[in-house]
Amino acid sequence: MSTTTATTRYLTDEQIASYHRDGYLAVPRLIDKDRVEALRRLTDAFVERARTVTRSDAIYDLDPRHTAAAPVLRRIKNPADNDPLYRWLAFDSPIVDVVTELLGPSIRFHHSKLNLKGSHLGAPVEVHQDAAFYPHSNDDVLAVGLLLDDATEENGAMSVLPGSHRGPIHTHFDAQGRFVGCMRDEDIARLDRSPAVLLALPAGSIHIHHYRLVHWSAPNTSPGDRRLLINSYTAADAISLVPDSTRSPLHGRLIRGTWPAVARRTHGDMPMPPDFSQGYTSIYELQGEAAAKTSR
Repeated sequence: MSTTTATTRYLTDEQIASYHRDGYLAVPRLIDKDRVEALRRLTDAFVERARTVTRSDAIYDLDPRHTAAAPVLRRIKNPADNDPLYRWLAFDSPIVDVVTELLGPSIRFHHSKLNLKGSHLGAPVEVHQDAAFYPHSNDDVLAVGLLLDDATEENGAMSVLPGSHRGPIHTHFDAQGRFVGCMRDEDIARLDRSPAVLLALPAGSIHIHHYRLVHWSAPNTSPGDRRLLINSYTAADAISLVPDSTRSPLHGRLIRGTWPAVARRTHGDMPMPPDFSQGYTSIYELQGEAAAKTSR
């Protein structure tokens, strides 16, 4: 674990200002090609080992179409727990330096996940806000996505709604009171999504989004994969208001700076999610169950 401050500056003042104004930021080709290729090989090895897995477990979130002959994963859970290369990316790579430039010198690790959108198979992610899943005492919480493949409109690159992080945290419960992991249709209809930005970027790039930012992604209709490795971080004085759902020993670990003497609060109300202390499989599972119930 590194506790030193960054010696190399990665962001300009204009980039930092744009993140706070718009709620997102893209940094092209932050991670070098050799490291990205090593991450691809590692991810391929995890997918290969999933051939023997028949149901989602502590590491794998299986797509319903998964078979031993043709493994299909929606997610690798807690990758930083499960390999030193994933852990380096989360704790010691330039990504951490970028995060300190946005959140300040003292930051904590929240969680990691690797979303896999296979060719012609990758599931969409419906319109949502991360803050609905893990609200904190203040809003210095963000997620960093590293692209292991070029992201395009065809393969389901993420879309973001600039400035929406300054709006409310919308309910992610349906009319029957079930937490479904996405915003209600009527709330989405009231949003002006015309300014939405598609984060089409080359492999090795990162995109960062504030945890209140409204975002989504389309399914992968292309013949290639689109794999996105996500690490989430908080300012050290941002305290989670809900139990940890990741069951990771790395959750909440201080990775830069010093422990705070006080917890910092942001004024205002926010909707709370259900009790995730027993964990949950993934956003795909929540949204898929909601869609299945709606279609009945």
